[in-house]
Amino acid sequence: MRRFLALLLLVHAASLFAAPLSLEVTGLYPNQIHLTWEAVEGADYYDLYLDGKPMARTTDAFAVLGSNEESLLSHTGYQIIVAARKRGDIDLAAGMKRVVTPGWEGRYRWENVTGDDNKGKCRHLDFTVVWKDGSYEVYAQYETMYRIFPLVPDHLTGEEVSWDGDEVYQLAYRANAEVFNTTSYKPKSWSVTKLERGADILSVEVRTRVGSLRFTTRSRYTFALSPKGEALLFFETKGDGLASWGLFQSPNPGEKGVFGCVFLGP
Repeated sequence: MRRFLALLLLVHAASLFAAPLSLEVTGLYPNQIHLTWEAVEGADYYDLYLDGKPMARTTDAFAVLGSNEESLLSHTGYQIIVAARKRGDIDLAAGMKRVVTPGWEGRYRWENVTGDDNKGKCRHLDFTVVWKDGSYEVYAQYETMYRIFPLVPDHLTGEEVSWDGDEVYQLAYRANAEVFNTTSYKPKSWSVTKLERGADILSVEVRTRVGSLRFTTRSRYTFALSPKGEALLFFETKGDGLASWGLFQSPNPGEKGVFGCVFLGP
């Protein structure tokens, strides 16, 4: 904390004497911040802080905070400080920036490039990601647009839902099952047993009853950034029991069953 307070004082003093470290944000993404700054004569290294937390030490005049593996939070304000120092942690200059990361919302599409399409049911997938009330929702375009994450209202988590019915979540479940179910089995009921929202991962667990059998499927939506800075959405679903072999997965070469969706736009 003392080091952070000293850095704040250094930034303030540098601004008073017109000798700040000039920072520039060259890339601002939902999970990453790309920075460059003026090289400071005599500096041996630069220390980077995010909201007061030490993040990196580099000898370069550029850095990337966050990654696909260690994602920053989207729709979040951050304070960045870069301190130029000589060996022995002797401060020479410092600069500060405040940024707000954007979000992953928008339209995504997966294209099937093979002839394996679950009897014509899965030639492509179209998802729309929406940011609402501080969290993400995912919609799928089938014969109409359905919200598939979260699949049910919060108060129905853990509750058994009949396969038949005209509630929007029942229609959404049946439309989703039509695309990914490769069997002729018709479920009797289902329930959302677990729902998780992470920095860049959304996941849902659904338990389904078919006759006297019960099985569980786990679906996950993972957001990532391509090397070119393009938003990507990876969708995968796995199951146990009957679902372990009855779920359609991506047949595209190199995708290993995961549907890799590219960003189309807002």
